[in-house]
Amino acid sequence: MRIKISFVRDQNSSNSIPLHHQKLLSSALHELVSSFALEPLPFNFSSIKGTSRIQNGYMRFLSTKVTMVVSAADADYCNKIVDEIFSRPYLTIGKLNIMPRFKEIIADPPITKRMRYICISPLILFDPKIDQAKAQELINPNTKEFADALYNVVMDQMEKAGYTEEQLAQYAEFESQPDKEYVEKVQDSGKKFARFYKCSEGFTMLGYLLPFTLYAHTDVHDFIWKNGIGVLNNEGYGMVDVVTN
Repeated sequence: MRIKISFVRDQNSSNSIPLHHQKLLSSALHELVSSFALEPLPFNFSSIKGTSRIQNGYMRFLSTKVTMVVSAADADYCNKIVDEIFSRPYLTIGKLNIMPRFKEIIADPPITKRMRYICISPLILFDPKIDQAKAQELINPNTKEFADALYNVVMDQMEKAGYTEEQLAQYAEFESQPDKEYVEKVQDSGKKFARFYKCSEGFTMLGYLLPFTLYAHTDVHDFIWKNGIGVLNNEGYGMVDVVTN
């Protein structure tokens, strides 16, 4: 289940948050979850979105409305998280206070073997708590190394979620194709398709924000849609949206 939440920015608080604010958002949401769950179940969430301008490493909001998407395979759990957000006057992210106003259930998209995605939070390939050097290594998204790393992390996450060896064996057909033109355009413009972030424990890691096409079993796409792709999904990394055109 996915739920989109619309907030109104408290104009008495700051109008900006760090560009790389996923760590702050994760801390705020896990504090909410701890009020009703001793151990958090798997869930995922996007970055904060809104009309903004990037300045000196900060996202300065130009409008009062911002949004965020929360997702979980367990619909009841997803609803509990959202209900907890609405039970409080505002959600504090750093020095920014945002007040929940509306929520909207996002319908699941038609799942096919070939899906086009965009990242609405950074995609992390390697857990920095396990391999700090690999987590900071830049891998060209158009290489087989990137595709293999993505396949390995998706299968690992699905195995941890309880999928059996027999089920995983059916998912060997897996081909990812990042948008080559997008990657080249970003590189040519001097911008970046990958940046450094910090996990909740303070370790540095590289996160990717790019559109890509994935050919895989429909079970794999269903898992990615509900849980995210890559590692540290519970910290708000790896949320994707579907490109429909």
